Amino acid sequence: MPKRRWIITGLVAGLLGLAIGATAVAAPSIAAIACPQCYGLSSLGEGVYAERDDDAYQRIVTTAEQRISGFYGERTSDARVLICATEECYQSIGGGGEKGQAFGRWALRLSPDGANETIATHELAHIELHKRLGSVYESVPDWFDEGLAVLISDDARYLDPANGGNRCRVPYEEAAPIVDADWATFGDAGSDRKYLLAACVVTHWVDEHGGAAGVLTMISDMRAGKKFSELQ
Repeated sequence: MPKRRWIITGLVAGLLGLAIGATAVAAPSIAAIACPQCYGLSSLGEGVYAERDDDAYQRIVTTAEQRISGFYGERTSDARVLICATEECYQSIGGGGEKGQAFGRWALRLSPDGANETIATHELAHIELHKRLGSVYESVPDWFDEGLAVLISDDARYLDPANGGNRCRVPYEEAAPIVDADWATFGDAGSDRKYLLAACVVTHWVDEHGGAAGVLTMISDMRAGKKFSELQ
């Protein structure tokens, strides 16, 4: 596991990138990433900051990082993790109704309900993919980004157990339209069905492309200039 090294210039550049490039990142979120202690979060070591001094939080993050490494063969990202034990804390660092949220390639926050291995892995999967893709990460469709995070986190809410067969919880034909849908507006308010559909489509895509090796090839091709729609 790579040891976290926070270089000031890199952190400043990352925070500036978040401030400029994110669609609507609240000021408390950026400030909390830069100074977790200012929001009542204490360092648990290895880049993990939490409202409560609990070794379980560090174990959650470690397990999530191991899942990322297990899928890709290694982990290239190095994110700062902010964990809240209360809703008051989560709101103070800019959190809303989500269980967790990744910020670019630099950090993530976890709510009290999201402080578990599945959600931590999901958010770290976003960060790892974005780090590997570099400047072209925004070219990856949302359905693929989210579905891959569900797959890597092995989220039982959206996937059947990995037993060598089809993991989709809905027929593939029913899930396929998510590819052409507007991710931001798809589905009823408060519904997470789109994650179920994306997980099904991505699972099929990964199987058809040779597993994790296919994802690595996709990343290499996109960094070389290919569009996602051009990939076979």
